[in-house]
Amino acid sequence: LNEMASNDLGHTTHISVLDRAGMACSITTSNGEGCGHIVPGSGCMANNFMGEEDLHPNGFHKLAPGTPLTSMMCPTIVTQNGRPIVALGSGGSNRIRTAILQVLVRHLLGGESIEEAVNAPRIHYEGGEITVERRGYEFELSPKTLDGLEKMGGKLTLFEEPNVYFGGVHAVGVGGHGAGDKRRSGIMKVVD
Repeated sequence: LNEMASNDLGHTTHISVLDRAGMACSITTSNGEGCGHIVPGSGCMANNFMGEEDLHPNGFHKLAPGTPLTSMMCPTIVTQNGRPIVALGSGGSNRIRTAILQVLVRHLLGGESIEEAVNAPRIHYEGGEITVERRGYEFELSPKTLDGLEKMGGKLTLFEEPNVYFGGVHAVGVGGHGAGDKRRSGIMKVVD
């Protein structure tokens, strides 16, 4: 899958910033499907979330007119003792939440650097299907792990290499540590 190649009207962008003074910002913006209409005077394209299945759990076109939609976007700031320690977010539709969770678990609970956590293989479960990247940018999942996932049941879909399907987590932490996800051409930059 290559989501970016299939839709030239819209994409999702995420920026995470953490400065020396301890201020943090995590912003996700999306044209998603992009409706192709620029709001006059704004330079901004209006989005079209009508085709996002996870935003319409009761079915498409079931909401009353004027009902605000929820969002799967999840810009996140993690604090410790009231101070930001990690800012992150991702594009990737309904894989956003699992991508962010996996990076946080690997970094905060598993002791991996932010770069290792962002570049690790990802797993996503949805609708009875387990989707897995065999390899990340740093290492690959063991055959034992893949066998265990397959035994959990459901359909197992395997991507041999990192793929934009699994989102693109851009994250930064204290001390200038961070990573831009290569799955979505992300970069990390320290500015003085």
